[in-house]
Amino acid sequence: MKSSEPRVTVGCHVSTSGGVELSPGRGHEIGCDTMQVFTRNQRSWRTRPLTDEEIAAFREARAGSRLRTVMSHDSYLINLASPDEEKRGKSMAAFEDELVRCHQLGIELLNFHPGSHLKSGVEQGIATLCESLDQICAHHPDKRDVTLVLETVAGQGTNIGRTFEEIAAILDGVREPERFAVCVDTCHCFAAGYDLVSDDGWESTWDAFDRLLGLDRLAAFHVNDSKGAFDSRKDRHARLGRGEMGVAPFLHLVTDERTRSVPMFLETPTDPAGYAAEIVWLRQMAATGEIPPLPDVEESRSRL
Repeated sequence: MKSSEPRVTVGCHVSTSGGVELSPGRGHEIGCDTMQVFTRNQRSWRTRPLTDEEIAAFREARAGSRLRTVMSHDSYLINLASPDEEKRGKSMAAFEDELVRCHQLGIELLNFHPGSHLKSGVEQGIATLCESLDQICAHHPDKRDVTLVLETVAGQGTNIGRTFEEIAAILDGVREPERFAVCVDTCHCFAAGYDLVSDDGWESTWDAFDRLLGLDRLAAFHVNDSKGAFDSRKDRHARLGRGEMGVAPFLHLVTDERTRSVPMFLETPTDPAGYAAEIVWLRQMAATGEIPPLPDVEESRSRL
């Protein structure tokens, strides 16, 4: 199932240092068609509201850029599946704040990790998560312009969302499934035990996704290689083609008609220049159907 059409929509996580309104310009300079951002300090529970000036500046900057898709990533502190009522309450408040900010800025996708059950069990964790999401959606019926995007995870510890079956259980458990979509992280998927490397493994992965979730649910990719081995359950991102996955999955990604048109967001451990080189590399593969030399990309200490 290959296509000769060269167009892919690809970008990366972009810094909002100095103000979220500066990020579209940075993404444009890197060469992004897509951009992922943190709209707030993801290491803090507290954040100040956006001003009208910041909102207008962001919207104007985006309109003047080449960006076609923008996605926010919620705070890593948030755990909507927590069995601890106080922590879950703080998580819900922070997530609602993020939803409001996306609505204000005109950001159409809000990516989030399903959370951790913290030894309450996967079934109970999913039930708690669905209850949290139902309450959030009920509080914000006017924000359907923001799609809530469940990210697949590697399966470390008590994290929920390692398998397509668990993601399907979440979508089956919420009252408004039409407000949700899925982001597949290639590193997480490989570390979770999905063979994205071999031709047969690639086919079986997407057959399973389509059967359990439907390809129409696929809203985004986090495009990362993996420092952890296959089925290691380790969430450790690597630069493209430099990890355990190698180059094959990324050629599949940008040439398979089921995946190539889905917005792609790099989260590899590199800097803006490295992102720019990886974006060019992906576009070259999409255009030619062949694997060019790996980009000369420096590794940074933090991937975001």
